[in-house]
Amino acid sequence: MRDGQARLPIPLVRRMEAIPERTLYVARPGLMALPTGTFTFLAFISPQIFSSLVILWAIWWPAPSTTGMLVFALSATAVMAALAAGIAAIVIRRNPGFALGLLRAPFIRLTVTDRRVIWSLPWMAAPLMEIDRRRVLGGHLGSVNARGRGHAMMVLVPGDPAADIDGNIHFDRLPDAAAFVEALRRR
Repeated sequence: MRDGQARLPIPLVRRMEAIPERTLYVARPGLMALPTGTFTFLAFISPQIFSSLVILWAIWWPAPSTTGMLVFALSATAVMAALAAGIAAIVIRRNPGFALGLLRAPFIRLTVTDRRVIWSLPWMAAPLMEIDRRRVLGGHLGSVNARGRGHAMMVLVPGDPAADIDGNIHFDRLPDAAAFVEALRRR
């Protein structure tokens, strides 16, 4: 100690390397990640798709042998394609988020770690959505089939912006739903 100065305490040394996250659960639900009503919707629109294919078959069979028949076949096919594209454009324009969600749903990977819950896509570096574990209160298991695929619910803190009106996020047909709920309950 010189000149009446007191000794300063030794500063705390911080670790420079990050503590790795532990992965508790990973699921790739695939087509089962689509919303529950998707397959019902496809069942109702399949007769229209089938009848459109029958009409296209009738237009193109037998193969057009004259220029007039070829012009008719091409024109009719173009009109049908334009009508289908117009209907798709109307649906997508009115519900762009829902349409994008339907396209992404089969490819989403759901990961639960000891720090966060992550929704990610294989072709994107950044996650689609991420919820810190401090915002997760736990989970509840719904009905499960014999293979372990079933319904689950993640309970979030009150007022969380990612939650529905009841403060939850629901998962339909999740692979190994019991392991998902157990991973959410771990601290």
